[in-house]
Formats: sequence, C-alpha cells, structure tokens
Amino acid sequence: MESNPQTSVGTGKTSSEKAVIWDMDGIIVDSAQHHLKGWQIVFQKRGANYTEEDFWRNTGKRSDTIVKNILGEKISSDEIMDIIREKDETFRQLMGKDIKALPGVLELITSLKEHGFKIAIASSAPIENIRLITQSLKIYNRFDAIISGWEVTKGKPNPQTFLLAAEKLGVEAKNCIVIEDAISGVTASKKAGMSCIAVTNTTPREELQEADLVINTLEKITIDDLENLLHQRSSYMEKSLVLIKPDAMQRGLAGTIIAHLEKQGLKLVAVKVLHLNKALARRHYAVHKDKPFFNGLVDYISSVPIVAAVFEGEEAIAVIRKTMGATDPAKAEAGTIRHDFGVDIEHNSVHGSDSIETAEKEIKLFFTEDEIFGYHPETGT
Repeated sequence: MESNPQTSVGTGKTSSEKAVIWDMDGIIVDSAQHHLKGWQIVFQKRGANYTEEDFWRNTGKRSDTIVKNILGEKISSDEIMDIIREKDETFRQLMGKDIKALPGVLELITSLKEHGFKIAIASSAPIENIRLITQSLKIYNRFDAIISGWEVTKGKPNPQTFLLAAEKLGVEAKNCIVIEDAISGVTASKKAGMSCIAVTNTTPREELQEADLVINTLEKITIDDLENLLHQRSSYMEKSLVLIKPDAMQRGLAGTIIAHLEKQGLKLVAVKVLHLNKALARRHYAVHKDKPFFNGLVDYISSVPIVAAVFEGEEAIAVIRKTMGATDPAKAEAGTIRHDFGVDIEHNSVHGSDSIETAEKEIKLFFTEDEIFGYHPETGT
C-alpha cells in the first residue's frame, strides 16, 4: 500500500535538513500542449479565443487568475469554478493517455532520497492532476509533502506556495532548492528566500536569469551541484551602507539607531564618523543630480559630522529598508526608525542602500576593503 505525502500544514518546526521543492508541469512532465488544448476548449465554448501566446504568458499562474485574465474580473466565482473544473477534467482525459517523466526526473528523485534530501511538490495544479501524474509515474509516495494550487490564497509569483511546502517539510527556506521552469515560479522562489534551479523546458534561458542556476535538462544535475548551491547561499551575506544623518547626530541618536539595526540580527562590520565634503556628498547623491532638491541634499548631508556604517546579514538590504521605514516619517510604520526618530521627509535620520548593486557602489565611496571586517559575533574572530 502506498504511503501518502503530507497534505496538511505541519508543526512549523524547522531543522537543518535540506529539501528540494519541485514544480510539476514543465518540470516532471511535459504537459503544456494538453493544458493549452484544455483551455482552448473551455474558452471557445464561451466565445473567447485563447492563443498559444496567451498560454505562455500565463504559465505557472493559478487557474482562477488565468480565467480572469481572459474573461475579465467581473466573472462570478461560481462560473470561474465551473470553467476550471471543466478544463481540468478535459486536461486529465488528454493527459491520462500520455504521461511520461521528462529526462533525468526519476533518477534525480531517487538520488535525492538516497542522500537524505526531503522532497515536495509545490504546484499551481489541483491535487487531482498531481495525483494522476505522480501515481502514473509511481512516484506519489516518494514525496514528503505535496502543495496544490488551492491550498494557498495567492499563487505564484507570490511565495506562499513554496513557504507552505517548507513549513510542511520542516525545513528552513534557506535550506530549500526550488526546481522551476516558469518565470513566475522562479520569482516566487526568490521571494521565499530559496535557491532556484531553472530548467529551460518551457522558457528561454535569457528570461530565467533570476534563478541561481539555469540548465537545459535535469539529466546532468548532481547532488554535488545541489550541495554547492546551498553552500553558496549559506556563505554569502549581503552588505548595505547605512548613513546616520545630521538630524539624528544632533540629537545623539547614533547609538540608538545602530542598536536598532543590530537587534534585527544584522552584523556591524564597518563604522566611522566623518564630515563629508561636498565633493563626496555629490558623488553619493549623483543619482539625484538633475533633481531640484539635489543641492539641498548635498548641503544637508555635509552640514555636520555623520556616521557611516556597513551592516551584513541575510537579506540585509531588505531588512534594513523595512527597519528604516518609509522615506517620509509621516507615512512610516510605527516602530520603524524613521517613524520614531525622523523629523520630516528631508530630515529622516537614516539612509540605507536600496539594492545590492547600489550597496556595492556606496560602500566603496566610504570604505576601503581593509576597513570592513568579517567575524563571528559569538567568538569575535
């Protein structure tokens, strides 16, 4: 008798275990033409044309989203469900005669289980489709968890599907690798904080560059490749520049702001007090050089000494920007630095890099490599 993969939310406990989370359509099986035909049949009955271009534009998305994209937002929930039910029944009739695993899939599943990886399916498809395909391939009982499209309120590119899979598996997101073929799925995996391997089964390579690794087939992927991906993620930590601005310095808030950021789990790896000259201030704010407020920014940031710092940590840029709050203190959430300490939009106490690329440029303006230190907070070494 087959054992059943977990299909209800788990305890939420996480461990140091590793996992691979599989998309299904376009990764485990080539089902594209059967899905396309199913949609064309149901939409044609309702007077709507559904082209191959429409299909690829919507690939990876939930069925209710596809129906609304084609028939409009005003369609009733009952009619949406009728269309989806009819389409899926048509798809299963077509697919049931032609279920074959894509190259490398079965071998990789076996290898993953042998090397102690947990595995899950996280698909936008309904559970009936997932069962049909996985049971036909005799791999249903090999998965530790299965997430279907209707178990989440938001489909890909929202990360909900992958985060629920990690929760069911009891594995931290940073220890999960997603295998995807759709742009929306790749985006969802990165939003979930997971590594991603994209396979060019349905999408051109150049459109999948957000993934950590882009390959043409799963036939040559190895356990070492997966281990290396996880190692790279664990060893890479984002860095961000933080400037404590004149208004905060004048009120003695530098230590408070630094402590606020450290409480978010960020590590302070460089810090200095300096009085910016206007040349450096202009280079820092060069992106705004054509704006009417540019000269005001330069005068303000160079008016008194400031603190420049570099913080390091997982998703450091996003964490810092969330901790800082909205640019305008009046619009920032309570508990953020700008809400609690900012005066107005021009005197908002703190600056943080807005992207990895910007951080790299900004950090080089204020620090040499010798001034940035890597160490373990627990040991100081």
